[in-house]
Amino acid sequence: MSVHGMTRRTAERRKVTGFTFLRTAVIALLVIGITGSNVAAVNIGAAHYPTDIEDCWAEEAIVSLIGEGIITGYPDGTFKPEDPVTRAEFSKMVAKAFAVRAAGEPTFSDIQDNWAKAYIAALTEAGIVSGFPDGTFRPSKDISRAEMTQILIRAIDLGDKMDGLTQPESSFIDVTPDYWAFRSIEIANTLGVIPVHFGVVFEPELPATRAETAYMIKSLIDLRIYEGKLANVDNRQGSVTITTPGGIEQEITVGLDTAIYRNNVEADLDRLLRGDEVYVVSDVFGEPKFIKARGLVTKDDVTTKISILSKGTLEPEDVEALARSDWNAVREGLEPKLVGNLVERGLTEEEAATLLNQNWTELGELAKKRVAGALSDELGVSQDLVIALLDANWEQAKVYGQIEVAQYVLMQLLNL
Repeated sequence: MSVHGMTRRTAERRKVTGFTFLRTAVIALLVIGITGSNVAAVNIGAAHYPTDIEDCWAEEAIVSLIGEGIITGYPDGTFKPEDPVTRAEFSKMVAKAFAVRAAGEPTFSDIQDNWAKAYIAALTEAGIVSGFPDGTFRPSKDISRAEMTQILIRAIDLGDKMDGLTQPESSFIDVTPDYWAFRSIEIANTLGVIPVHFGVVFEPELPATRAETAYMIKSLIDLRIYEGKLANVDNRQGSVTITTPGGIEQEITVGLDTAIYRNNVEADLDRLLRGDEVYVVSDVFGEPKFIKARGLVTKDDVTTKISILSKGTLEPEDVEALARSDWNAVREGLEPKLVGNLVERGLTEEEAATLLNQNWTELGELAKKRVAGALSDELGVSQDLVIALLDANWEQAKVYGQIEVAQYVLMQLLNL
C-alpha cells in the first residue's frame, strides 16, 4: 500500500473517529443537560416541599405560598413552621401576597439599610403598616398575633371600613372590646381565617409563627372580594347585583348574618342605593360577611350617625324628631335618660329637669354656672358661650364663638 493510500485511509479513519467523538460529546452534553434539568427540577420540587412541614397543620398553605413565591424556606431545606416571624419578614410576605408596590422612599429611621425596606415602604404608603412613636419600625422585632391580624385586615381594605362594627360579646376570652386590635380580630374571626386551634384563647401578644402567618395569608388570599358599583337591590330575594370595573355583573345573595354598612353606618339592605360604590367580602366558604357601600349621604345616614355618637341615648327616630324641633315626640322616653346623663355630669335632678324643660331663667345664678360648667366640659366650649346660648343672647354668643374659633385656629397653627 502506498504512503498516499495509507494517509488517505488514516485521514478517513480519523474523520470517522472525529465524528464519533463529536456525536459522543453531543450525547454526553444532552445527557448532562437532561440530568442537570432533572436535578434542578428535583431542587425546585424540594423547595416546594420543605423537609419539616409534613403533617404540619398548615402544610397546604405553606406549600401553596412557596409555589407562588410569597414565602420561602431556608437554605437547608427546612421551613421551621413554629419559628416566629419578624416585622420585616412579614412586611415582605404581605407586600408580595397583595401586590403592594412602593412609589417613594421609606421614612423610618431604622430601615435605611434593611433588606426589606422596599416592602416596608410600600405597606407604609398604602396605610397598611405603621411604626412606633419614636420614628422607628423595628424590623427585627417579632410580630405579634394581634399586629399580624390588624395588618392583614388592612391589607384587604377592611381596616378603615369597619368604623360601625358592632359585636355583642368578645369571641376570645382574652381580647376585650377595649383592646386596640379587637375590631380586626373580630373581623378575621368572622371571615374564618383565624386558625381553629386557637379555640377561645387568642393570646394577642404571643409572637406569630411562620405556620400561623402562612395559614392566615393564604386564607385571606382565597376570600372572595367583589368591588364595583351597585346595579340593583332585590329586597324580596335578599340579593344585590354589582357591576365590577370590568363590566361584569355579579349577583350576591345576602345572608342573615351579613353585616351591611353604608357611609360607615350600619344599615339594612333597603338602605343601599343604585350607583353606590360597593365592597363585598365573603368568608372562606363563599358566604358574604361584610358589605360596605358608599354614596350620596342621606337623612338616614345622618340620623343614624348622630344616634351612634349619642351612645344609645338617642334612637334615629328621636334625632329626626329633634331635627323637626318636635321635642314632645321624644320627651317621654328620652327625658329620663337625659336627666341621668346630666346628673352624672354633676347636676342635681332639679337642675337637669329645669334645663330640659327649657326653664333656664328659673335657675339661680349659682345653678346656672354649675349647669354651664357641666355643658362646657361635655361640649368642649367655654362657659361664657354656653350661658350666652342658653340666654338666647345671640350677639354675645357670636362674639364668644368668634373668639373660640380664633383661639382654635391659632392653637392648630402653633401645634399647641
